[in-house]
Formats: sequence, structure tokens, C-alpha cells
Amino acid sequence: MKKSALIIAVLAAATVFLAGCGNIDPSVKEDTTEPEAQYGEVSEDENAVPEYINADALARRSYELCYLLGQDSFNTPDEISVNALVQYSFCHLYYDNLTDMPRSGSKLRQASVSDISGEIERQFGAVNTDITKADLYNGGKQCFEMWEPLYGRDIYYKVSVSRDGDHTYKVRTAFYGDSEKNETVGKTVLTVEDVSGQVLIKKLTSSK
Repeated sequence: MKKSALIIAVLAAATVFLAGCGNIDPSVKEDTTEPEAQYGEVSEDENAVPEYINADALARRSYELCYLLGQDSFNTPDEISVNALVQYSFCHLYYDNLTDMPRSGSKLRQASVSDISGEIERQFGAVNTDITKADLYNGGKQCFEMWEPLYGRDIYYKVSVSRDGDHTYKVRTAFYGDSEKNETVGKTVLTVEDVSGQVLIKKLTSSK
């Protein structure tokens, strides 16, 4: 009796084991990766470009400065002409992109010294330029006045961004005269600095 009881117990245990394995595909290997290793933090590539470095926006900044305002080369923002610096910043008070501005009509805009200074600092950081020397400054009213320039247009380009230093990046852009991007009209290299997440324009070069 003891022997038959033992046989019955072994058969019962085997039945339970086989039932439990009924849904297992023997061709699939079990993932033994620890959760920490599988879902852990990926180490950051030291040459990676942060997502907030917006290549498209910076391509447009280089187009605006070079082709709309004639600042085709500067080594520091201090070298930008006072008239270009003020007009560029004045336009950016109202438009994210100067190419989104109207293509016809006219509108008179006004801005205070602190408005223009604040926009310059937001775009370039500290700049040693007396902005009240700009043609757009009305000394009698102690404010800036500007008829909106008709900068609105379509632009075509290809852009890439690469790390240039610990906190600097180069934005290389080729501009084209057609939507198929067959006719190159010029190229720019814009250097920007990342200051605690604030992207500042520092240098621009251009070529045909």
C-alpha cells in the first residue's frame, strides 16, 4: 500500500507541473534581465545636443541676421550694428520669426528702452551697445518707433547642429532658392552658447 500511494503522489505532482507549463512556448527564452538594468537610466552622450537647442529656430535666426539685416559676419554681438541690433530685437518683440511678418501693409510700432534691452539680453546676453544711438530711437518721446518692415517670405534650408565646446554649439545652415533645394544661395554658421538652458547667439559667419 505504501508503494502504490507513493506512485499516485508522484503522478499527481507531475500532472500539476505539466498543467502549469501548458502556456509556455519552449522556443521563447526567458528574459532574465533585472528591472534596474532593463529600465535604468541611460548614460547621456557627452556630445549629444539637448532637445531645447532648436535647430529650425536657430536656422531662422541666422537667416534674419545675415540676409534680412545684413549682418553676414560678427565675432561677438557687440559687432552687430546698433541699427540692425535694435530692429532685429524690435521685430522679435512681436514675432517669433521675422519671416512670419506681413508681406504688405504698414503698422507703426512703439517700444520702450527696457523692452528693447530685455529682448537683446534674451537673444544675445549682455551687449555693450548704446541702443539709444539707433535711428529708431525717438529722443523726444524717449521710446523706439518703427514702421514694421515687410520681412514675410518663404525660406528653404537644411540645418544641422553639433557640439562645439562644453556649452557651445554650431548651427550650420544651407539656404536654397527653391523648395526642391537644388539652388544653394548661401550658407551660415551660427555659434550659440547654452547658459543654464538659455540659448544665446554669440557668433555668425556666412559664405556663398
